[in-house]
Amino acid sequence: MLFNKDYDIKNIFKKTKVKNKDKGHNFMVFKWIEKKAFKKGLENPSFFRGVVRRIAYSMAKGDPERVHELALDALNEHTDIIEEVSKDFDFKDLHVTVADLDVMPFGTAPGLDKNGDALRPLSKLFGYLKPGTIIVPEREGNSRPRVAIDEKLDEIYNAQGFPSKGLEYFTERLGEYDNKTIRCPLIPSVCGLPLEENLNNAYKELEIILRRIYPYVDGVEWNPFSPNTKALSALRTPSEFKRSAKLIKDLIGPKMAVVKMGPYDDYEEQKTNWLKLVESFLDGGGDGITAVNTYMVPKEKIPSETWGYQSAGRSGTFLQEYRQRALKDARMNFPNAFIFATGGIDSAEQAWSALQYADALEGYTPYTFKGFGLILEMADGLRTKLKENGYKTLREFLASREF
Repeated sequence: MLFNKDYDIKNIFKKTKVKNKDKGHNFMVFKWIEKKAFKKGLENPSFFRGVVRRIAYSMAKGDPERVHELALDALNEHTDIIEEVSKDFDFKDLHVTVADLDVMPFGTAPGLDKNGDALRPLSKLFGYLKPGTIIVPEREGNSRPRVAIDEKLDEIYNAQGFPSKGLEYFTERLGEYDNKTIRCPLIPSVCGLPLEENLNNAYKELEIILRRIYPYVDGVEWNPFSPNTKALSALRTPSEFKRSAKLIKDLIGPKMAVVKMGPYDDYEEQKTNWLKLVESFLDGGGDGITAVNTYMVPKEKIPSETWGYQSAGRSGTFLQEYRQRALKDARMNFPNAFIFATGGIDSAEQAWSALQYADALEGYTPYTFKGFGLILEMADGLRTKLKENGYKTLREFLASREF
């Protein structure tokens, strides 16, 4: 058996060292093992974490961002395997409606595919995609290293500073995707950047982005809450939220418009201010929200002795409490809003908790630790939860909720 239960990485690599002088033969054997590992990693979170992830970190010399790049490359290289297993990632009884399309409730959160490099393969595994965040100019972001990992807690700290290949590159990727035939909803994350106190630049860039991507997308998610871009704080007022929603809806019409909201602590003043922002976005014509973005923490809280920045956005299991607080408060105050849930959804239990208030689920950090086989685990667990509670479908359960 190629992969034993102990997932001995050294033995796996030894199997690639075939005693044959033909280097081409050795390469073929290695590629065969790579394909087997890729498929098993897609379907099995334990194997992904115990083998695939460890191999990737070894190849990347411990650089989390390089691992991410390798993962996107692997998705594009093994589209045949993804096509083969894609039917196993579709459960009709778990379908929900996202952007007027009937799809699985699991989507990608922004950051997983920043520049739209893996839209096609990801569309075969997820119900909907949120690539981005899209900005107009190509942007390096902060200097590396700018990502730290906490393996024990399944958390990521990042101070990336909006790195992007820019709107032109992203638009080319959208054109290659061809959403008219694939029909996995695309709801890219978008943002115009203020120049110091000049908010007009943010709206000018937002308009440019929306006009360019409109033919290819089913909606957009406005992202004014990236914790690593200080200039965005000027946009976080009720008047700017209403103005932004109005601009977005004027340009995309009936397509979905949501705003990515940041987390807030359990204080009445923070809650009140947060709800005012949501209310203003909805008053401007917005359709809903995504809760929640990463949480800003100071340098001393980051598990890295060489961290070069004063703060970072913290994501993963830490966000579960913040996510549930935001989901409940949003749903109780705005029962008709469409709500995407994100933030530490790493199990069927967390998925079920989020769906008490949310309409769909998305993730990024949990998939970096457990792989896309997490979708299968969550789907299986949700089906069990539905059965235990007397529901045949997820849509039936969502319709039964009263707020």
